[in-house]
Amino acid sequence: MICAIDQILNRITMYRLALYYTAGLLVIGFLLGLFGLVSQDPTALTFSCALIVGTCWLTNRLFVSFLRVPANTESFAITALIMPPVSARDFLGVAGLILASVAAIASKFVFAVGRKHIFNPVAIGVVVSALVLNQPATWWVGGNLALVPFVLAGGLLVTRKVQRFDTVGIYIVANLAATLATSPPGLYSMALKQAFLYSPLLFAGFAMLTEPLTAPPGKRSRMVYGAIVGTLSSPNVHIGALYLTPEMAFLVGNLFAFALSPKGRFRLTLQRIERAAAGCYDFVFQPDRPFAFQAGQYLDWTLHVPNPDDRGNRRPFTIASAPTEHEVRLGVKFYDMPSAFKRSLAAMRPGDMIYGSQLAGTFTLPADPGKKLAFIAGGIGVTPFRSMIQDLLDRGEKRSIVMLYGNNKLTEIAYGEVFQRAESELGLRIVYAVAEPEVDGYAVHDGVVDEALIQKHIPDYMERIFYLSGPRAMVTRFQSSLRELGVRRSRIRVDYFPGFA
Repeated sequence: MICAIDQILNRITMYRLALYYTAGLLVIGFLLGLFGLVSQDPTALTFSCALIVGTCWLTNRLFVSFLRVPANTESFAITALIMPPVSARDFLGVAGLILASVAAIASKFVFAVGRKHIFNPVAIGVVVSALVLNQPATWWVGGNLALVPFVLAGGLLVTRKVQRFDTVGIYIVANLAATLATSPPGLYSMALKQAFLYSPLLFAGFAMLTEPLTAPPGKRSRMVYGAIVGTLSSPNVHIGALYLTPEMAFLVGNLFAFALSPKGRFRLTLQRIERAAAGCYDFVFQPDRPFAFQAGQYLDWTLHVPNPDDRGNRRPFTIASAPTEHEVRLGVKFYDMPSAFKRSLAAMRPGDMIYGSQLAGTFTLPADPGKKLAFIAGGIGVTPFRSMIQDLLDRGEKRSIVMLYGNNKLTEIAYGEVFQRAESELGLRIVYAVAEPEVDGYAVHDGVVDEALIQKHIPDYMERIFYLSGPRAMVTRFQSSLRELGVRRSRIRVDYFPGFA
């Protein structure tokens, strides 16, 4: 069952899944409204949604055209569908919807540093509407008990897709802890019921807390972010006479995330395209300004895609270059029937631009150079290791590293020259595993990387920290294999972006 779910999730990006999630809740809410199972009138819900979507689309179109920047194709729609519809029976209510929608989209361009927005658009749109017109919008998802199973089921899929269970979990725990701490003992049961069943707690966590651009990059900082938003979202938490709303809590959390995140988006100009292996190419870019990163980290890459498919026009990829290099490399493997994003990428020519943002990732070398390491890579999943090894070469730093690198064919081995240098200059040990060897006697392992190969070539595996990078199925398989060999979970680090390959 879990494998089947993963196969479905792998076919779409996080942004498209978030769009399906919010749109699906709207459709379900409309159908339940027809039978009187939710409090919202389906006609008013439809009108409000149409008004919000239209306003968001127009505002987004005007800003994108005026500033001449590529925008995520699902972004405005996700924002529009998360925006809380309100009753459209009076002029002030309609004005509040329009103002909230315009403010939400405009905030992505106005409240931005280096073309990267600071605040969650939905949160700031609702707050602006409340402050200017005294029209505080309330999420229609909250307060409708019949929607809870759908909120939970879809939300868990989104959270699984982005691997943010820790962030969402600490957000919920912090909210409940704050709620119980500020509630009279006799009202604990009512407070818990209100939080879980009749408030937008779950929906906000699944749909907004997982938004990557306004969250901090590191795992620990994301957990602190979740705790901040969860605590301040509690209905009884206040600062003096000011009782914070969930939207205000998100804005406070966004400021925390902004303080810890790289500032702005990077505009990268294509310099050249290099063939790395069969079907694999390195797109070499010149950034508009220098930026510091750690070997093994990734960027969100946004590209103008005329006709995007289910995978959208924004994708995270590991930076294949080292921090010591002046150019930025994007290593990509092209398969049969590539996505619209990859077709547009393949059509790029020197001088064309792509945008990078949300520099993040903890798949980096340990600070202690004395730690013994083991790399296991599959296919183009070797890109973070190319970054790490090139960085070590440039700095002349030797570490105890054994790398097992698996491919289907000999011609699919990428970055061979870099790895050969590392073997010669740094003492790096590399074992190439080829499932379909084409040349007899070539110095490769005939077969795939498995437990036997690990035990044969890494006899001291219990002393090493393992880094796994490649397709999700490969990574999860090796996680299980290493655990069966007795390797502690704390000594296994993984790097994969399900659905983005």
